[in-house]
Amino acid sequence: MATVIYEYARRLAALCRRFRPRRSVLQAGLVILLFGVIGFSAYQVARHLTVGLSTLRTQEIVDQAYVQMDLYLFREEAVMVSPGSNVCLYTVQNGEKVRVGSSMGTAYASEAAEYAGLLQILLNTYSDRIALLEAEGGQGTPDDVRDAVAVIDDGYLGVLEAVERGDLSAVGGYADRMLRALGRYEVLTGSAEGVSASALRAEQAALVAELTAVGHLQTDRGGYFYYDLDGYEGVFPYADAMTMTAEEFLAMTECGAAPTPTGAVGKMVYSPEWYAAAYVSLTDAAHFEVGGRYSMLCGESGDVVIDMTVARMVPDAGGALLVFKTQAMPEGFSFDRRITVETVTHSIGGYRIPAEAIVTLPSPAGGEPVRGVYILSGNVVEFRKIRIKVKHEGYVIAETYGDIKAMLEGLDEGERDKLTADGWSFLNINDKIITSGTELHEGKVIS
Repeated sequence: MATVIYEYARRLAALCRRFRPRRSVLQAGLVILLFGVIGFSAYQVARHLTVGLSTLRTQEIVDQAYVQMDLYLFREEAVMVSPGSNVCLYTVQNGEKVRVGSSMGTAYASEAAEYAGLLQILLNTYSDRIALLEAEGGQGTPDDVRDAVAVIDDGYLGVLEAVERGDLSAVGGYADRMLRALGRYEVLTGSAEGVSASALRAEQAALVAELTAVGHLQTDRGGYFYYDLDGYEGVFPYADAMTMTAEEFLAMTECGAAPTPTGAVGKMVYSPEWYAAAYVSLTDAAHFEVGGRYSMLCGESGDVVIDMTVARMVPDAGGALLVFKTQAMPEGFSFDRRITVETVTHSIGGYRIPAEAIVTLPSPAGGEPVRGVYILSGNVVEFRKIRIKVKHEGYVIAETYGDIKAMLEGLDEGERDKLTADGWSFLNINDKIITSGTELHEGKVIS
């Protein structure tokens, strides 16, 4: 267009010299020339002007979906009873694995029944402290001390975060973890001076010296011994976990706890494998498959993570019964009858791209149109191809440049040439994606 205006001006000047037109004709010609110059300038400005231009750096994210559910535990357990007892001095830890014929402690009868509960708590506290002293034995390394401090810090922060979100059940889990780590730290660093396992045992013995021994705790079958009962030992039968219907399971969850039997001194859990069942919606059930393994985050136990495998899936009209199995028994996990867990059911990594940034252009090589985005390279608009992995409302997740590069390297030459024939590059990390703007096209210079 510049050439046309220049040629028009040259001819107009020559015409004026040759014919010497009247003043009015000359003025009209100059006006036409002026409008031409203005029009050309406007055209040039419009080519480089983009209204409302905004960009976003390409970033890689991991998009995850979660399912939260209440799990009810099924364990192969049996209540141990010592008639006439209301206090026990245990010689094994709570949850400790014991062999056939092992001695777990002595049962006593206390005439001051109203104080028996408090006495039991005190005796158990001594047992926990003794176990910690014997386990560490003052042989800790600097790394052990640092580990203990890290657990204390994590527990403290966990308590604060749980309080802030109003999750009081999680507060207990974090607090228990922190207190155990504090005790371990004291033992490792020698902070509890003058305290020894033998001294604590002597104090324990003094507490029960005036009581009458009524039984000796011993098991005729190996397993794991626990001090406490929750009253649901007979409500969730271990043998039913792999045969119950969804209706039968829901009926179990509506039952209340049974009273603690008189003379109960604890319970044995015989099998390391245990089950956990939940009734979920059909939508949530679609994220699981029998045989699939899932990591369960147990917030109520201070964010302990347990890997579980789906053993059964029983759908009905209203939802589905899911039965998980595991042998995991991590430290700090509370085997409450009902636990709330959260698990990742869907995880996809890639570039997050706003839906409004996606454009489709005809392929220079012919064939199918090409989907991609405009980016700003310096001050020049360029087109970059994308391969969408999944679409969400308002955005998509696209394959990373590294994934595409690896894919192309795995193709034969013909397939690779077909995918790269258009000459356009794929979107890469930190490219400046143009998310909004007018009059965009490849090669446009933004001034």
